[in-house]
Amino acid sequence: MSISSVLLSGLSGLRAAQSALAVTSNNISNANTPGYVRAEVNLAPRATVGGVEISSIRRAADQFLTTASYIATAAQGAASARSELLTRAQSSFGDPTSTTSLFSTLDSFWSSLTALGVDPSSMLRRSDAVSQLQSTFGEVQRIGQNVQDLISEADQRISDDVNKSQDLINRIASLNDQIRLNNRTGADATGAENTQSQLIDQLSQLMDVRVSADEQGGVQVRTSGGALLVGVTAAKISYNPTTAPNAPHGVITLNADNGGGANLEPFLAGGEIKGLMQARDVDLANLAQALGGFSATLADALNQVHNENSTAPAPSQLNGRNTGLLGTDSIGFTGNAIVGVTNAAGVLTQRLTIDFDAKTITAEQPAGTFSFSGGTIASFTTALNGALAAATPAGSASFSGGVLSMNVGSNGGVVVQQDESDPSARGGRGFSQFFGLNDLVTSPTPMFFENGLKGTDPLGLNAGGEISYQVRDASGRQIATRTITISGSLANATATQDDLLNALNANGSGLGGFGTFARDSTGKVTFTPAAGYSVQMTGDSTQRGTTGVSFSALNGLSAASTAGRATSIDVKASIVANSSLLGAGRPDLSVALGSTVIESGDNTGAAALAAARDTVRNFSAAGSLGAQTGTLATYASRLGGEAGRLASDAQRASDGAEAIANAANTRRTDVEGVSLDDELMKMTVYQNSYAAAARVIQAASDMLDVLLSIGVS
Repeated sequence: MSISSVLLSGLSGLRAAQSALAVTSNNISNANTPGYVRAEVNLAPRATVGGVEISSIRRAADQFLTTASYIATAAQGAASARSELLTRAQSSFGDPTSTTSLFSTLDSFWSSLTALGVDPSSMLRRSDAVSQLQSTFGEVQRIGQNVQDLISEADQRISDDVNKSQDLINRIASLNDQIRLNNRTGADATGAENTQSQLIDQLSQLMDVRVSADEQGGVQVRTSGGALLVGVTAAKISYNPTTAPNAPHGVITLNADNGGGANLEPFLAGGEIKGLMQARDVDLANLAQALGGFSATLADALNQVHNENSTAPAPSQLNGRNTGLLGTDSIGFTGNAIVGVTNAAGVLTQRLTIDFDAKTITAEQPAGTFSFSGGTIASFTTALNGALAAATPAGSASFSGGVLSMNVGSNGGVVVQQDESDPSARGGRGFSQFFGLNDLVTSPTPMFFENGLKGTDPLGLNAGGEISYQVRDASGRQIATRTITISGSLANATATQDDLLNALNANGSGLGGFGTFARDSTGKVTFTPAAGYSVQMTGDSTQRGTTGVSFSALNGLSAASTAGRATSIDVKASIVANSSLLGAGRPDLSVALGSTVIESGDNTGAAALAAARDTVRNFSAAGSLGAQTGTLATYASRLGGEAGRLASDAQRASDGAEAIANAANTRRTDVEGVSLDDELMKMTVYQNSYAAAARVIQAASDMLDVLLSIGVS
């Protein structure tokens, strides 16, 4: 071997040791850097002139453990985000033992009714009962608003996380270019690869990812569902949060600039974004629906009793609530109801028996029969107005904007009762309860959706209104949009409720094939999606006549009409202003004309209101609460228990996911991380190698000096 070969061999060893020392030193300096994967130097003999060279510098990454870490981190991110939101939602209900919780205020209301029954003439006790009921619905409204705020927060956080993800995706793709350039030039790419790996770790917290090596260097990043996030270039993802409460949410779009884009959401199986979506669209939405259902059920139960009650003396006017009905709708009741007119002293002066089956109103003093054979609400109102006008004192009835009212002037009173042997009913509710003539609790929009409409009733929706739907397949991809416009035949006065159902169920222009709209026996319209499709209402600008009530609000087909009840239902303003209007007595309309129908000390009505707490009734399914039978007390406790169960289950899932993620990341760190002992041993080896190579060079230099000196002599 020539001296030059010896020098080159020693020089190669010197350079290799120097590079290896630099790599080892970098490992040691990053021993405590989260996500850092140690670099390893691979040495190989030089084939031509001898010596040693660095064949590669590679990260000690374990693909299996890395993938397991990504999966576990994504699961933890999803579970943690969901748990945090549900824990805060549950805390809104408060400690059941606290005097300020929903359940305590409700118990206080029931207690105040019991106290009122002891002395129904006490204005203090009346005011206390009304105040306690206000507090109860105030708590429901507060909780409902908190849940809606959490839904809005989750929606905004999704937007923020999408923006963070986009930034990470861009940086990962940019590092791909740097890594490929380093590979082509033979430079050390481990620094860029480590930085890229740490960025992918951050991305896996936000969404579940799967990473594969690219042949030219760098990586390809996909979601577990297969959506490509980083390839040759970075994908573009975007999301616009929704600002309006109870409004439909948009979707996370992928590459929207390429032909409209795809919905990324079905391709996500984990990560914080997925957890936020689960909480926003399922958990919190169901809790809001359940709370709205509870609020409406409590209100409806109290109204059922209060519409049979009355003050003493009876009120001079009864103003109903907005039913969303029109005068041209069929009256739709069966059975009988009784209207009593009294003088200022509470003495019965007229009794009107309404026979909805025969469509007549029979008066006793003066005697007379008033027919509403037309069968519509308008013809009924005309008959009732005529019957009240003939009474003493004279009264009137009107129906406008969906509201039925009766008035007998300041010198009299009016009360309504069910016929005990054949009670009236429409949509499962009696005459006074359905129209809300003597409601204790009210809402600006329908609080129940059993509207009693028939398919042959007029449609009554104003021209120009639109009902819009969006259809997605099982993968979440938008496959159709449908808009039904109230125009043409639907805008005609002759259009019926069935005409709209036919338009909604039509193939092509409607949702035919994607689901079915149907009207049940109570008049409520429901929608059943076909297998493999999800259908979401995205807008409803319809209005029924002058009522201001939309098609979806009338039938409970939107979150605004169902979950929104939690924040819209409250004690009737007139009763809040004047607690003497709280009906604590129960009139007796079976007495003879000239008799008093209700005594000032009558506590029958207060007792009936208190008894509503423990009356067994049927509850419709609402959100996360299924259909059930029970009392208002048990239903309230189940609502609180459901909120607690959701939070508890989410916390357990979060704790489990965190334990798995910690174990996966610890195992990955054990294999990929830096061991100071090992690195110090390597440093000693490389230092010795460096010294040995230096000695080889020195020996060759000495030999060359000797040879040169021999040549001179």
